[in-house]
Amino acid sequence: MYLEKSEKVTRRQCITLLGSAVARAAGTSPETQWRKVAVETDGVVGAAAMHLNSGERFALNGDERFPLASVCKLPIAMNILAMVDEGKLGLNQEIEVLPRDVWAGVSDIQKRWLAQRRFALNEMIELMVAHSDNTAVETLFRFGGEGPAMAARFREWKVEGVRVDRSERQCNLDRNGVEHYPPPGEWTDEKIDALIASTSSAMRYRATQRYLNDPRDTGTPNGTVQLLARVFRGEVLSKTSTARLIEALKATTTFPGRLKGLLPPGTIVAHKTGSAGGAKGLSAATNDSGVIFMPNGGRVAVSVYVKASTRKDSVRDSIIARIARAVYDYYL
Repeated sequence: MYLEKSEKVTRRQCITLLGSAVARAAGTSPETQWRKVAVETDGVVGAAAMHLNSGERFALNGDERFPLASVCKLPIAMNILAMVDEGKLGLNQEIEVLPRDVWAGVSDIQKRWLAQRRFALNEMIELMVAHSDNTAVETLFRFGGEGPAMAARFREWKVEGVRVDRSERQCNLDRNGVEHYPPPGEWTDEKIDALIASTSSAMRYRATQRYLNDPRDTGTPNGTVQLLARVFRGEVLSKTSTARLIEALKATTTFPGRLKGLLPPGTIVAHKTGSAGGAKGLSAATNDSGVIFMPNGGRVAVSVYVKASTRKDSVRDSIIARIARAVYDYYL
């Protein structure tokens, strides 16, 4: 880490720098620290990191599957941008949002939908990735060919360990124990809310357990890091589309206490977060995956998943933040 002469080095910075130097000199890998952090949850922690400049990798439960939750928005955006590269779509093209796509909660598009039914693709990508807009992801998952198209892309990209099979809304229905629901073409916010409200806490808890054991819509830490590496190395999208996606990832506003939580102020992290609830205090998924831009010019892809935990949100977020900080210190 290089400091300008005018900058003051705080006691905390000195301790951090010294700890990093000692760790590297002693050959202590990040996994050693990750294991110590992981025991603070009663769930399962998976993490992987890859130094994109050197290719060095580390992993903890790297090949175990975890629910993607909204991390799925990263490969969905990649699929859409690949269609742009193929000339099938244009960034300025307006996409119609159907009633089945509209999902209240986390959605700027939903708030505007009654007055506006078509949105520019470029804006939808930004809202989906940077702000985790749920209406945008429903629309673009449908428009991009849904699960079969995503499976074909993963084969094309030669990425293993990541699956996107269902829409996020269908995942939400399944995780909440809704067993009988109308076809997607008939979905509305009101119908979906009523179906979920009809399930009991016990039904939702059993459904969450099934969701955690379902291989669909999951990612492994190693697979997610591989996906990030291929993006940032420009191996799957055009130069223009790669830059557009990275720009959106850098603009992410959700859950700043995860990967970015303990990094020095101003550190650039291009990332996508994900969360999935459960029942009876059981949280299905708390995730964050992205690339840390190091002050020495290096870039490190990091993916952290926490599943099946009953710990508080702040504890799960802290686990992700501390794992990211261990990686940052190691490569400092």
